[in-house]
Amino acid sequence: MTAPCKQQGVALVAVLMIIAIVVVIAVNMTGRLQLQLQRQQNMQQQQQALWFAMGAEQFAKVLLARTLAGQETVNLSQDWAQSGATFPVENGTISGDISDLRSCFNLNALQNISPANGAQPQQSPAQKAFQRLLELKVTELSMPAEYLTARIGDWLDEDSLLSTAGSAEDDDYAALNFAYYTANTLMADPSELRAILDLTPNDYQLLQPYVCVVPEDNRLLLNVNTLTEDTAVLLAALIPELTEQAAMDLIANRPEQGFANAEELLADPALAGITVPDEVKSMLAVKSDSFRLLATTAYLETGFVLTSVLKINDNNQVKVLARRFGGQQ
Repeated sequence: MTAPCKQQGVALVAVLMIIAIVVVIAVNMTGRLQLQLQRQQNMQQQQQALWFAMGAEQFAKVLLARTLAGQETVNLSQDWAQSGATFPVENGTISGDISDLRSCFNLNALQNISPANGAQPQQSPAQKAFQRLLELKVTELSMPAEYLTARIGDWLDEDSLLSTAGSAEDDDYAALNFAYYTANTLMADPSELRAILDLTPNDYQLLQPYVCVVPEDNRLLLNVNTLTEDTAVLLAALIPELTEQAAMDLIANRPEQGFANAEELLADPALAGITVPDEVKSMLAVKSDSFRLLATTAYLETGFVLTSVLKINDNNQVKVLARRFGGQQ
């Protein structure tokens, strides 16, 4: 009479085990489902934040085209230069700042230009200005200023020949533990500086406020109408006889709508008695053709950052040259 009771007990235990297994599976499936739903929600929010940023880019293009149409100068009194603008949208915000890429030092201007006769290349006016900038503002650089200037020049030029003492070419980079080669072409983003031989993170941080990259452009043009007192040192770097303080005073006393032309700048009392070489005069400008948009958007619990490089042509059409998704590098 005891056998049936034992069998009933075994059956009950088996049923309980099956129920427990089913419960565990159900809980696991529910957890995975919740995770998948959360992942999908995050993706949707990120996508919406992205499209907000793309909308900001389109707005910036229209704003630049409308503001600069028919203008003889580009200056900080114009609508495009108004910073801190934030626009509320449904469940989020859009903010953006436009900066002039002709009010910073275009690293692509440091490209070595080989002499036609095959002689050793000499420092260009842009390279001299960059070296002076380093000596004025980046005094804590981990290498001599002339070394960094030469290494960037060799990174950009098309050959694999050392330009001068302290420079670096393919053989130097190939000897590293994690070997790579020089770009031998123009930079697309200032973050490429981090690949320069022996450049430290601290060096990069010190350089960031003053340098930029204009893609596909190796000219150094400095718009004196969009410089600020913080970046006036760029003018002092370009004009060797001009002190940093004098450059700051010149920018501080600049007309509200900027200089009408380079001749008006050169007639400023701050430049009295200073000889400005013709090659430097050609680098002074009152207009700009390249800009950078930093758009920051938020949607629900998600944020997004877009950096776009915009170029405006002679027909007042604005083209996107480059985009970077994510924060500053």
